[in-house]
Amino acid sequence: MKLALVDPYSPETERIWRDLEVASPPSYFLSWGWVESWLATLPRDQAPPLAVIDAGGAPIAACFLARQLVLRNRVMPSRALYLNVTGTQRFDELWIEYNGLVGANLTLSELLALLPWGWDELYLPALHAGAFGNIEQASDIRVRIDRQVPSYFVDLERARPKGYLAMLSSQTRSQVRRAQREAGKYVVEIARDPSEAIDIYSELVALHGAQWRAKGKSGAFADPWFDRFHRRLITQRFAHGEIQLLRVRGDQTGTIGCLYNHIYRGRVLQYQSGVAAFDNAHLKPGFVCHAAAIEHALANGLAVYDFLGGDMRYKKQLSTDQTTLTWARVQRKRLRFLLEDRLREWRHKRAAAVTPPADPVAPPAAA
Repeated sequence: MKLALVDPYSPETERIWRDLEVASPPSYFLSWGWVESWLATLPRDQAPPLAVIDAGGAPIAACFLARQLVLRNRVMPSRALYLNVTGTQRFDELWIEYNGLVGANLTLSELLALLPWGWDELYLPALHAGAFGNIEQASDIRVRIDRQVPSYFVDLERARPKGYLAMLSSQTRSQVRRAQREAGKYVVEIARDPSEAIDIYSELVALHGAQWRAKGKSGAFADPWFDRFHRRLITQRFAHGEIQLLRVRGDQTGTIGCLYNHIYRGRVLQYQSGVAAFDNAHLKPGFVCHAAAIEHALANGLAVYDFLGGDMRYKKQLSTDQTTLTWARVQRKRLRFLLEDRLREWRHKRAAAVTPPADPVAPPAAA
């Protein structure tokens, strides 16, 4: 096998990616529909080259491979490579999930043997559970697991015989039904064309921003580039059946909430939401909106409703199953990383030494 770098804006990039996508379908975040909008909206100096892995004269796998010089602990330089992201935080807040190679699923050792340039670290964000085999058991490679995040989903095939709510715990089922009653009479609106989709999206952005400003934060859509990417994606991919904008509107309450979902290969990927604020604590707008979207997915024969990564309580409550996303780094053998490990161990020991022991629990008084 050998690896070649291709200009991301070359016609060859689309041809190679689409061919591999057909042969081995990736997640939506690695579909050409998503990737094309990503490349079209990125500043050209941020777009990473396409790394094409060839065997026997034909491409068998590919990924975008960014290169950055980063400073670890503000002083330690590291030549870093990034899989299917830019390595620049602002542009990576799109949060691709179920990451990996498009095409053949090589082992980590096979990929590392092909990587170009001199490099010190390879960042592997949001990997799907089967990416590169079991990377945690790669004994000949230094792999650091930065974090692992649950990704909750509803198995609609399992839910279909008895209904979605029957799959939930009795407490959650009761909360959903109570929220639906408190909402009163409402309708579920699904965008029928790009114009309606942008209308619902715009309201979602406003609701989402209000939610986060109430917490003293700006929210995901505050960056104009992030908003521009999604407006383009919605406009370009709606006709392909990949975009769903849903709004739940009550007769008495007005808009209860909006959902922005992607639909791909039988899966609904719940990407973002914006819900209204109510004084009534029993009117849980997220429960009402997600239950409506899940029932709609059931009725339309879809297989999975995916809440995507995150350990938020509502995702766990409303789901039936889960998988795991892994953020990992491969580090080459470098003295700087050994020193960093020693420094980290020293800090942990020092913190433990200065933390006073907890007061012993007093025995209960005699009766």
